[in-house]
Amino acid sequence: MKILRISTNNNIILNNETDYQTDLGWSENFVDFEEQTLDKVINDIENYETVRYIHEPYSGITSDTNIKQTDIWFYFYFIQNSLYTQNYNAIGLTDKENALLSKQNTESFFRIELYKTRNNEPPNRSNRRLVLAKNLSIPSGERFYSTKNNLNAYVYLPVFVGNTYRNKENMYLFWFQDDTPYNETQFTGNTFWMSAKFFNATNGEVLDFTNKCVNKFSIVNETNDLYYQLEIDMTKYTYAVYNYNGTKGIRVGNKTNPIKFYQKGDVSC
Repeated sequence: MKILRISTNNNIILNNETDYQTDLGWSENFVDFEEQTLDKVINDIENYETVRYIHEPYSGITSDTNIKQTDIWFYFYFIQNSLYTQNYNAIGLTDKENALLSKQNTESFFRIELYKTRNNEPPNRSNRRLVLAKNLSIPSGERFYSTKNNLNAYVYLPVFVGNTYRNKENMYLFWFQDDTPYNETQFTGNTFWMSAKFFNATNGEVLDFTNKCVNKFSIVNETNDLYYQLEIDMTKYTYAVYNYNGTKGIRVGNKTNPIKFYQKGDVSC
């Protein structure tokens, strides 16, 4: 091996405009840093757009399974003489007042309440948060021609159905398109808990309802006895309702298996 060297000094001449790009990427990184800082100060863009969710179509009304409909049925039962009845007489609203649509009838209403819980845990009064409510007025219910006591007039029943032609106010739900607005709250997911109340304009009374007949000798279990489970599908923009007794049960809400609410109180099942 031979080492070559020279004893004279050599110089490297650099052009003044030579740029080794030592700051390559700095400007882009700074822009990213600036955007991240602004996001923390101003908050990220969140999608607060709401969309309409329709009751998930179902078949079984006719023999043709290809025929589907979106009606959602609610039945409400009041206590009269320790028994359940579908009649407003039980709470002091007479058939005559009902037929004439008196003020106390037009101003009384059912309220369907939808709650969310953290991480979709079983609901109770300490962990639930009210997020939606739908009012069902007496005149938006089903009508029945009554000949009782020579009335001979149509009276309204505590039965409600939603479709595209009638009573559609209890058919649609409006909710966020995604979970963005609730990302940091743990109230995310597609599960809701549904309960009901009745506001009586005659005496100002508010009645609570259970999801099943609870015998007067039994203690009402709030988690198991007050709610139905409602699930929304954010891709199909539909929702469906299920029985709930501590665990998710069968789907309800159709003509043959309606959503049933029972006035809470002393009753024999």
